[in-house]
Amino acid sequence: MVKPTIAITMGDPAGIGPEIVARVLGETEVRACCNPVVIGDPKILARAVELVGSRLSIVTVPTAAGAGTNPSTLDVVSAGELPDEALMPGTLDARWGKSAAACCSRAVEIAKAGEVSAIVSTPFNKEAFHMAGIMATDDIIYFHQCFGGPDHAYMVGEVAGLWVTTVTFHVPFRSIADLITVKAVLEKIHGLHKVMQAAKVNPLRIGVAALNVHSGEGGLFGREEIDVIEPAIKMANAEGYDVAGPVPPDSLFLNALQGDYAGLVCMYHDQANIGRKILGRERPGVTLYMGMPTPVVTVPHGTAYDIAWKGVAKHAMLTRAVTMAAEIAKDISGEGSRQG
Repeated sequence: MVKPTIAITMGDPAGIGPEIVARVLGETEVRACCNPVVIGDPKILARAVELVGSRLSIVTVPTAAGAGTNPSTLDVVSAGELPDEALMPGTLDARWGKSAAACCSRAVEIAKAGEVSAIVSTPFNKEAFHMAGIMATDDIIYFHQCFGGPDHAYMVGEVAGLWVTTVTFHVPFRSIADLITVKAVLEKIHGLHKVMQAAKVNPLRIGVAALNVHSGEGGLFGREEIDVIEPAIKMANAEGYDVAGPVPPDSLFLNALQGDYAGLVCMYHDQANIGRKILGRERPGVTLYMGMPTPVVTVPHGTAYDIAWKGVAKHAMLTRAVTMAAEIAKDISGEGSRQG
C-alpha cells in the first residue's frame, strides 16, 4: 500500500507546535499511516527534538516528494526561519506570526505542486499573525487565501466519534441569521456527509440544528426553521441523505450521544463548539478544513504560550490529526487529494 505524504506545519515557534511535532513524528502509528514531512525552521525543530528527548535526526530536504519515509529522521522543508537565538518562548511577537504564516503558505505551495496529499496545521496565534500584518481572521480563511481558489471552504470537527460542521463560522452574532440560507444548509449537509463517508462512519445519520429556541415554536420565536432549515432538510432527504431536524439546540448533543445522530450540522460557531470542547476534554478531536484543493487538518487547541517549551505539552490531538489526515487523504476523491 502506498502511504500518503502529509505536510505538517511547525506552527507558532513560540508556542507548543514545535515540541508536539517532535513527539508526534516519533509515534509508530503516525509512521505506519503516512510519510510525514515538517514545514518549518530546522534549527527550532532541532531544539524541540532535544527538548522532548527524541532520537530523531533532523534532515533538511529540498522537496516533500519522496521524503518522510525514514522513521529515524525528521525531514524538514525549510520555511519561517528565524535568526539564531531570536526565539523567546511564550511571548507575542510579529516575527512569530510571520514565521507561522510562512510555514502555512509554503505547505500550500507544496500541496499545489502535488507533493503532498494533505496538510496538518499546528496552532498559530492570531494576535501574532495580525502583528505581522496578516489580517485573516482565522486559520481556514488564511489557508483559503493561500490556495487562492473559489470560496468553497468549510469546517468539519470530530470528537468522541461525533462529526460536526457549522453553516456559519467566525462572524458577528448579528450576521448569523442572514447567512443561513437553504443553499448554505444543504451544502453543509453534503459536505459533512462526504467527510463522514470517507471516514467510514456507520450509520451515517445527520441531525440538523434549529437556530431559534424550541426550534422556533412554530414561528413564534422566529421563522428560520420554517423558511430555511426545514426546506433544506427535505431536499437532502429527497436526494437520499439520512437527515433529521430541525433539532432544538439544547437537545442536539444529548441526542447525538444517545446514538440518534453520528453527525451534526449546527447553525453557528458556539452552537457547535461548546459541545465539542466539553467532549474534547476526555478524548482528542480534530478539525478539518475541506472544500479546498487539498484537505487541511488541525487541532482544537491553541499555542498554549503558558506551557510552551517546558516539555510538558501533550501531543495526542496532533497524533489524531495526522492519522485522520492520512485517512481522509486516501479516501476522499475529487477534492485534490494526491498520493505521495
